[in-house]
Amino acid sequence: MTGSTAGRGDRSDETWSYRNDPRMPAVEHGWKLHVSARPGGLDTVLALALPVLARHVCHAKWARDPEVLRELNSGARSAASVGKALTVYPAPGTAVALAGELVAALRGQEGPQVVSDRRVDPDAPVYYRYGPFTGDYRTGRGGRLESVMVGPDGRAFDGLAAGSYRCPPWAEDPFPHEAVPPRDSPALGGDRYRITGGIARKPQGNVYRAVDLTTGRPVVVKQARAFVAEDESGADARDRLRNEHAVLTALDGLPGVPRALDTFRHRSDAYLVMTSCGDRDLRRDVQEHGPYEAARLAELARRLLHLLDGIHRRGVVVRDLKPDNVALDAEGRCHLVDFGISALNGTGPDGSTPGYSEPVRRPSGRPARPADDFHALGATLGFAATGLDPVIVDGDAAVNRERTLAGLAWALPDRQHRQLRSLIAELTSPDPAVRTAGADRLRGGKAVRTPPPPGPRRDRLDADRLHEVVEHTTAYCVAEAHRIADPVLAARAAVPTPIDVYGGSAGLGLELLHHLHRPGVPEAVAALAEWTAGQSRRLSPGFYSGRTGVELFLTRAGLPADGGEDPPTYGDGDLPTRGPDGGPPEADLIEGVAGIGVGRLLLARCHPAGRDRHLAVAAECARLLATGRARLSPAGADTPGSAALREGLAHGTAGVAYFLLEYGSTGGDPADRQRAEQACARLAADIPALIARATAPGATRRYGSWCRGLAGVGSVLVRAADRLAEPGYLDLARQTARTCAALAPRMPLVTQCCGLAGVGELLVDVAVASGTGTGPGPGPGGGTGAEEFWDAADTVAAIVLSRSGGPPSRPVFPDTGLARPSATWAGGSAGVLGFLRRLHERGGPRLGLLD
Repeated sequence: MTGSTAGRGDRSDETWSYRNDPRMPAVEHGWKLHVSARPGGLDTVLALALPVLARHVCHAKWARDPEVLRELNSGARSAASVGKALTVYPAPGTAVALAGELVAALRGQEGPQVVSDRRVDPDAPVYYRYGPFTGDYRTGRGGRLESVMVGPDGRAFDGLAAGSYRCPPWAEDPFPHEAVPPRDSPALGGDRYRITGGIARKPQGNVYRAVDLTTGRPVVVKQARAFVAEDESGADARDRLRNEHAVLTALDGLPGVPRALDTFRHRSDAYLVMTSCGDRDLRRDVQEHGPYEAARLAELARRLLHLLDGIHRRGVVVRDLKPDNVALDAEGRCHLVDFGISALNGTGPDGSTPGYSEPVRRPSGRPARPADDFHALGATLGFAATGLDPVIVDGDAAVNRERTLAGLAWALPDRQHRQLRSLIAELTSPDPAVRTAGADRLRGGKAVRTPPPPGPRRDRLDADRLHEVVEHTTAYCVAEAHRIADPVLAARAAVPTPIDVYGGSAGLGLELLHHLHRPGVPEAVAALAEWTAGQSRRLSPGFYSGRTGVELFLTRAGLPADGGEDPPTYGDGDLPTRGPDGGPPEADLIEGVAGIGVGRLLLARCHPAGRDRHLAVAAECARLLATGRARLSPAGADTPGSAALREGLAHGTAGVAYFLLEYGSTGGDPADRQRAEQACARLAADIPALIARATAPGATRRYGSWCRGLAGVGSVLVRAADRLAEPGYLDLARQTARTCAALAPRMPLVTQCCGLAGVGELLVDVAVASGTGTGPGPGPGGGTGAEEFWDAADTVAAIVLSRSGGPPSRPVFPDTGLARPSATWAGGSAGVLGFLRRLHERGGPRLGLLD
């Protein structure tokens, strides 16, 4: 298949063309090369580079056409993709020679800087770094999928490209260091500006705080990298920086915007020096101190509109108003920054921000209008009031607006918020005349005449609608299972599909196993299990992130051969001998001993032939925890987003307490039960302080999460109430559930790990423990206190639908990136399906928990 007019690959997908060399030995990681190119020069670069590759043993991939490269170089997919027009995987020991030939062939060619790599030669766009050749992935402490390289000493090193060059400790750089240009020094502009800190790291260029050594004044220095985000006309980030300088010149002297002080070049990049407007922005302010109350929000609205009016009078349309671009000074006054895509006298560079400026983005050739900025003003005020960004998952802007306003109604349901919701509805109207009228009323302090959108329904989610949603989501997960197992699609994947529980095929498969009565599910599970069993991966022993969870899926799917043989284990040993950092084994639920123990208890129940082995591993897990040989990794310094990381289920004491509780309930050793009782008592003692922290004005919404919040902790308390016959633990679980239900309307994610599905699962747990309902679907709850929590779970399901795209009965659930769907358990539709299934069936099994 043709990858470019300049060269053919063995095959192509929607992004890459590939060259697979049958002579290439199996290599997990090593020195890899990147060749950078501009979209217009891709064919020339490939015509020069591919003949060089043909003389060497190597694999390679390259952007299949200039439009793909344009998107890669924009940074929209990821900052790490910028500049990587061609990636070469050389045979061991040949990287330096191959790079030298590429430099000779490509001398004088241009392309964006590859920020994760070092440049081989300053006159050719050839870069190198040590990185993975094959996909070896695991789930890290923050829930991020990590590409793992394991060195000769057994230590793991994150292989994903970062914003600067990184090299594992076991690898010695084979390239001559004198050929590598030095990194940016802390002084720029002829040593006039000394960098003192960073504000933002972006693909288009970084933004720094600095001191003008001539005047002693603090300034902001903005970088624009050459050839990044280049459009069809050839304009790149530097042109947008020049546009920003022209706009700031037109706005010179206007209060509330920075003043342009200087411009200069450093190497091929352009820089703009401006006055500083403050040390934080609106997004950070809301995240750290909570949403704005009515009086402060009204002042913010008036101030932002006043700034926009002054800017518009100078002939400028901002076109990129959003929380990140509202700077706050020491007195709390707001300023507008970042005018790179602003329009001066109706014209400006292309660009937009989804949810803020994109819905009213001007068609090509149409002048920008002040009414465009009023939409972004409404969306920004909505964020300030709730901490929620606009919904952007649907392809229809009208659906996104409808769901955004519905989310606003969930988060601001009271009558005193009616005027605010009406104002935001007017400002975000698709009709520019309505937006202008809304701004006029805000400017004059008049009440908004348009009634607010209807508030959220307070009755239960209709049982038939919930059934439709479950059926539709199951069908989506079935289709994704077949896509994963398709050998042709799997061979084309740029990043191999993980096979773990947290973010891979095992988690998807474990949820689908609860839907075997639905058409097509048995076949999908069988295909997914066979594909998973056939993968050659290096996995840790972990449960959610490693081979214990994979083994549980394969066992439940019936993969063990006749005769009781175990399924593939993807590595040596059932227990870790050290932690990822080389220290003692990790104790947590995701990667460590507690999770392995839980997984082995689950395996013992469904795999009679291996029961003794699994229980023996679980016993060893309990011993490692009892002796202190396994420990929880230090969480590091607290940040606003840390929430209850130390106490939480995924990486904290709640996960350890859960395993000890289940293990102490299965054996006859009183000491095991006593350790479980002590762990649960310590966890219970933490609850009042956790709830107080979670309900403070500036509390992060992650306090509602499964992984590092009360949703996970509360589920452990539900189990403790049952296993230890302590009703006081159920009372505490109810308190955590009520707290999570109160946080839910302002939680942006619909997912299990950090989102609404995890909250919904806790509410179902508490409802079931409080008394069963009366029927197979949502209906009046029975038992002590059950109805309250079934009601709350219904509400969470309705909020999930308001955060999603598609028709209400056929929703598209966004993943943790808030824009695309996926079928993973922790961050995608499989985890949402687990919650909706249990809500519809009034209970049922939950992944990772023993019933």
